[in-house]
Amino acid sequence: MPIRGVRACLIAASAALLVSCSSTPNGGDFSKMSSTELVAYNRSVEFWDQVYCADEIRAGTHIRRRYCETYMELQDRLIKAASSLNVLSTTRIY
Repeated sequence: MPIRGVRACLIAASAALLVSCSSTPNGGDFSKMSSTELVAYNRSVEFWDQVYCADEIRAGTHIRRRYCETYMELQDRLIKAASSLNVLSTTRIY
């Protein structure tokens, strides 16, 4: 294969990679999106990929910040938190 053909294939592959990486709005930073942009995005994706945002103060900080995550990430985080509470409460109280 001549060098021009290799170069053309490399450029085409790079362009395809850039397009696939930028398919989410704002490069995947949903915390910078407005509410109307989030609603439009959520209408374009499946249920498990919809994004939910909340202004929270999380452990280890006193700063309120907007956290955004997909429904699947939110469910995983809540399951991990609930299971860690089950581990802590292994003794019976009579």
